[in-house]
Amino acid sequence: MKKLLVLGILFLHFTHTFSQEEVRIPFSVAISAHIVKYNQKIDEAYRENDIERGQFLFDSLVNNHLKGTYVDNFTVNPLKGDPIPLRDFEKHMFLVSFASWCMPGDGMIPAFNDLADRFHDQIDFVFLFWDSKENLKGKAKEYSENVQLVYVDERTNQDSYIINKLKHALGFPMTYFIDEEKKLLDIQKVVTHHSTETFSNSYNIHFNSLSKGVSLLIADLDAKGLLAGDTETPEELTNPLEEEEVDEDGRTEEERRIDEEYERYRQEKKKDSINNSKKKKRTRKRKL
Repeated sequence: MKKLLVLGILFLHFTHTFSQEEVRIPFSVAISAHIVKYNQKIDEAYRENDIERGQFLFDSLVNNHLKGTYVDNFTVNPLKGDPIPLRDFEKHMFLVSFASWCMPGDGMIPAFNDLADRFHDQIDFVFLFWDSKENLKGKAKEYSENVQLVYVDERTNQDSYIINKLKHALGFPMTYFIDEEKKLLDIQKVVTHHSTETFSNSYNIHFNSLSKGVSLLIADLDAKGLLAGDTETPEELTNPLEEEEVDEDGRTEEERRIDEEYERYRQEKKKDSINNSKKKKRTRKRKL
């Protein structure tokens, strides 16, 4: 009788324990269940040019159905070395879904590089290109060594199901914030601005947007007791271009210097393009 009583108690204990375990819903399952209705509503909003409702629908999809799901494992390719399963990234992850033909604001990549340089010890900063290796090679020099560049070529990748969901369902460029267990903490669209913005303004816009994702990841690390003691807290995360006094034009001395350097760079690039065009014309004339 005592043995039966003990077995009964153990049974109830383990039943209760397992019932408390989190049910891990894959990202692909969650988005498959809701993407059709979302697309119908978002198409209607954009037909009516209702941008505000479009953003509301996106936020609702993420907050109500995608946050808390787990990103399916799939394989990505670095420029050098063997393919990497997503589960092999051990830190919290700031993942940007991108492509070589995307046209971000001029300040996006420099802002991302600066954040990666400051927080790479705690966070994996990953740019995932939906692209070929050849196209990624041409972009690599733009990124900090603390940014991990990987690509997925749909023509050769075997994880077609999750690739389809991650790339095509929400589109790109997109940012995903993922913890060390591959739990999705949030998804945000990459911010856009008018092409006439100065480089310093573009940098500020992107830094302020991207730093919110870093703050989210740092706060989650802190809540789990995984944060290193010398890491900046979200409250201390400041834009280096906003720490100085501004002049009558609303720009800091550093912003003015950056804008001037960037304008010189544009003029030199334009000059090189003209010279190359002239060389090609001369070459064609010689051949004729």
